[in-house]
Amino acid sequence: MREIDANKLHQMIIGAYELLNENREMVNALNVFPVPDGDTGTNMTMTMKSGVDKVNQLNSESCDEIAKALSQGTLMGARGNSGVILSQLVRGLSKAIKGKSVIETADIKEIFQIANQTAYKAVMKPTEGTILTVSQKMTDKANEAYTDEIELDQYLFEIISEGQIALDNTPNQLPVLKEAGVVDSGGQGLITLLKGAFSALNSDIDIKDIESKNIEVKKDLPYELTFELATAEESYQTILANLETMADDIEESFENDVLKASLKTDNVYGLLQMLTVDGEIIRAELVNLKPNMEKVAAKKASQAKKYGFIAVSRGEGYDAILESMNIDEIISGGQTMNPSTEDIFNSLDRVNAENIIIFPNNKNIIMSAKQAAEITEKNAVVVETRSIPETFAAMLEFDEDSDIEENLENMTEAIKDLHVAEVSISIRDTSINGIEIARDDYLGILDGNIVTSNEKIVDTVIKTIDHALENDSDLSLVTLYYGEEIDKKDAKDLVKKIGKKHKDIDVELVYGGQPVYYYTITLE
Repeated sequence: MREIDANKLHQMIIGAYELLNENREMVNALNVFPVPDGDTGTNMTMTMKSGVDKVNQLNSESCDEIAKALSQGTLMGARGNSGVILSQLVRGLSKAIKGKSVIETADIKEIFQIANQTAYKAVMKPTEGTILTVSQKMTDKANEAYTDEIELDQYLFEIISEGQIALDNTPNQLPVLKEAGVVDSGGQGLITLLKGAFSALNSDIDIKDIESKNIEVKKDLPYELTFELATAEESYQTILANLETMADDIEESFENDVLKASLKTDNVYGLLQMLTVDGEIIRAELVNLKPNMEKVAAKKASQAKKYGFIAVSRGEGYDAILESMNIDEIISGGQTMNPSTEDIFNSLDRVNAENIIIFPNNKNIIMSAKQAAEITEKNAVVVETRSIPETFAAMLEFDEDSDIEENLENMTEAIKDLHVAEVSISIRDTSINGIEIARDDYLGILDGNIVTSNEKIVDTVIKTIDHALENDSDLSLVTLYYGEEIDKKDAKDLVKKIGKKHKDIDVELVYGGQPVYYYTITLE
């Protein structure tokens, strides 16, 4: 085997996506924190799916054009930090084979080199023991193993095998991985993609299959779509499998070569495109479940204002507060549901303002937000908020008369001294930072670190606050944002207990309505 043509590259892309899709729950389960928010596998799968959809629209005999389509799709579909890094690796692939109709063995070395360089540039502070380390080790192997005589499939096998060794070594590079007993989730996602691509080469060399599972991704979906699609019976199962990755609440029937379905989705355009690949739409009816015509009309009528704001949020209470602060676009998302680069880009397009400030409100959305800000023609900046309450603090520092860089600096400074704690539940037995954690324990997380684990939620909240106060004696205000699963009366009782224990601290209670985290707590 000496070259990969366009048809084979297309097959490899499909194979990569399919194997990752089959194993995304396994990748999700590698999340170090044992809270129910592991989303690396989901983010990488959805990022890759956007690339696959773009490639499937092509009918090309050029590897260059296929790689370019894959790059465009993954760029706009990138979700979470792992998805952004994946999109940058694909971007490097596209740059490396620009103008080439086929990929030869010698091109493989260039692909890994440029892909690795492109991904590293996207990360401000690369950390050893992550997906980037796996990428670097494969790049080193690509340089070391190449000879003029080596067969392409043997060459790829040696590179991917080196990547597997690097992945297995990640716990020795990151103590937090070793303590949790897992390898890096992003690195696992990358190796799974490459194994899927390699298997699609139809090589005589076997790569051992990975045990696969499925995962359901629950999302807050704004559109209800009902349709009838004429399609062949052999395409029915493929279409159904694709629908399950793009929609929820699917009700369907198939009879006489017609698929009838009703579902909810947030990606109407992409879903309809997918349907037309293997069928012809007979009828389609779309209902917007959350229309806001007054807001749309106001935006159309108004002239561009000086400042606009975009925030990612999840929770009725949080949304209401953000609306009261005149946030123009609230993107539904957060833990377990990271919006894509395209979601943020489209919000930027809708905001009619000279300057736009984006609040990602989650560490795993910051890179997608920055990527959207880079590709838009509008003047946009990202305040690196890691929680929704940080946006509240940042907005209090906003000054209409200051320029965007001054506001960015002041807002960033405002969130530096804000301590944020979260309370969730453990999904497995583990040990982190020397803390023994049992499944179904309540976890207290302070500024990104687990500080306590307890059987009772009240004890967890109080001990987490105690830990913060012990380390910063200047704190005088504690605000509890209670989630969708917490009864208001229980939250009020908890506030009283905190007030009795810390009489010199003001304690406030606010409804956030957030999932996953029972309480989010700010201390200032």
